[in-house]
Amino acid sequence: VPFPRASVCMLKRKMVSGTLGLLLKKARNIKDMDSFSASDPFVVVELYHEGKGEDGKLVRQTIAEKTSSTQSNTADPVWNEQLELPVEGDWDVKTLKVDLKLFDEETLRSNQYVGKCTVPVEDLLTEPDEPLLICDDDGNAVLGSAEPYWPCEIHVGVYSQPEGWPTKADKEPPESYPKHIFMMTRGTRGDVQPFVALARGMAKTRGWLVTICTEYNYKSFVQSNAADVSPGRIAFKPSGGDTQKRVNSAMGQWATNQKSEFLQMVMLASSEGEFFPSATAIIQQINDLESYKPVDLIVFAFTLTGIAAIASEYCKKPLAGFYLQPSGIPSEDPNWTAIQAIESHGIGLVDEIEKMNFTGHSSLALFKAFAEENPFSWWNIDKMRGWFGLPVARTWPLLKDHNTQLVIPMRGDTFPRPQDWWDGIKTTDFIFLRKGPVGGGDLQEPIKSFVEKAHSSGAKVGLMTFSSMPVARATIIEILVKMVEECSFNLCMLFVGNPPDKTVPEELMAKADALKGEDKILELDRADFGQIFKYMDIFVVHGGLGTTVEALRMKKPVAVSGPLLLDQRFWGDVCFKKGVGPAPVTAENFPEHCVAFANGATNPEDPNGYQAKAAEQDWGDTAEDGVEANVKCFEDLLDSNPSPLETQR
Repeated sequence: VPFPRASVCMLKRKMVSGTLGLLLKKARNIKDMDSFSASDPFVVVELYHEGKGEDGKLVRQTIAEKTSSTQSNTADPVWNEQLELPVEGDWDVKTLKVDLKLFDEETLRSNQYVGKCTVPVEDLLTEPDEPLLICDDDGNAVLGSAEPYWPCEIHVGVYSQPEGWPTKADKEPPESYPKHIFMMTRGTRGDVQPFVALARGMAKTRGWLVTICTEYNYKSFVQSNAADVSPGRIAFKPSGGDTQKRVNSAMGQWATNQKSEFLQMVMLASSEGEFFPSATAIIQQINDLESYKPVDLIVFAFTLTGIAAIASEYCKKPLAGFYLQPSGIPSEDPNWTAIQAIESHGIGLVDEIEKMNFTGHSSLALFKAFAEENPFSWWNIDKMRGWFGLPVARTWPLLKDHNTQLVIPMRGDTFPRPQDWWDGIKTTDFIFLRKGPVGGGDLQEPIKSFVEKAHSSGAKVGLMTFSSMPVARATIIEILVKMVEECSFNLCMLFVGNPPDKTVPEELMAKADALKGEDKILELDRADFGQIFKYMDIFVVHGGLGTTVEALRMKKPVAVSGPLLLDQRFWGDVCFKKGVGPAPVTAENFPEHCVAFANGATNPEDPNGYQAKAAEQDWGDTAEDGVEANVKCFEDLLDSNPSPLETQR
């Protein structure tokens, strides 16, 4: 049980009385848990309530539990069994969930756990009956035991429910949508967000059906942005995987805090291989959609390139990339690096050695070959292609030979284009997920009073944010105090974020508290950037595409700092080369550079040229979301009747 149990009195409730009747239909591709026979599967169904208790912590309480019969010696059991779960009490259907735990029954030892799926009751009631993906404790799809190792899925329906609960909505006929786009992406929410923005544009302006296949954790995020996209529709399909869980693990936290180019190269080279376990689940989703409305185009993320190539060739679907990490696209141009070098060791010789050996695309190719083609690894791209009857092929030459379209949602002058890129690699415009006008309404307190007091005293106002990146609060406070106290010009600093490590030395915190009392520093967990950016005079950001471009659009100096992972380094390098800020350094090193940046960004004489360079550059109007330019690029591709990938045998 992932959350502590709670007494009934701790939970918000709504009176309910009746029975939730589930029809356990069947499952498929259950892995063989025994060496010499198929599994003997049965299912334990738990209905539970999940919500926040009085202390604000997430709690759960079991309401009912049922166990199915056992089906003997089969990977594809059929139950057609009714399971009644009594719902007596004060429960709110929006906070009820069902766990379906799959086991292999054993006679002489304990039953073996296969995997589970968790689904909100409201989804069971309102969404069409579709197979549910069984996952392991790491969130990855449990796979069957026979090639090509299709994912394990279970089919469940609802045959009765308490009065007043929601019911299923009618599903639009497939002919309602002129095109069906299948988007596949995994990673952080920041990786998924541009795909949602693109999907909204395709659905609202073209009337297309867009299926987004990504991690289950993002289902509610996808669906919350799919309610107002008529005449099209956005659907969700699970890919398996849980990136956030991996990032939050001890190993993930260690990797996030590594600064060397060598380890950055290792992470970039491994980024696709990390997601290989989603391959068959994604391809199965494409296949299953054939019976409703066949997919017209696969749109894939950078970290799913190899899987997309397999899907295109096996499913015979054209494909196109949607890349937020252009530095990962290979080139023999020596000036085009996969990893942007930064000062990370404080030892010039070591930094120079890493820059020479662990930043270029020749190094990346070697590291990727080890990560993806290791003959001793189960998740081997050559082996995976063989599962689907495809010959060995190198992904990037295959894409280049077919002039595969890769859309980069950035303006063409953001970076110098390598000369050896093929014609299908296109730049468009920066894309943002928006559901309303930018910067609407007045500033909210306490930001309003903070900004007004600063301006009335003749001070400049700076904003620092590292988004969800793990930067210790002690480092944040040190930067804020130094920028305010040591800047040669009157400067106030606003920080927005919720750092994980909140420990701050007592003496340093006393300085910060004194400056807060003078309205020189303000810390907030969150704020509407669309409202506050236009009131800021300088920016310190973590290097995410969205935040960085929004800051650049303000035509004010921008410094990039933080953990500086992968594409965050790319944006730090862009800001430095555009002359709007200093060379990027990590947050732990930024205290040594922050005062110099503050002085250069606030000095009326503009000694570094940051202010003039920022003012003269055009990064687009703040009202532009870039969606139409990107949708049009994919529309033009579809009009050209693209072909699936095909390997020369």
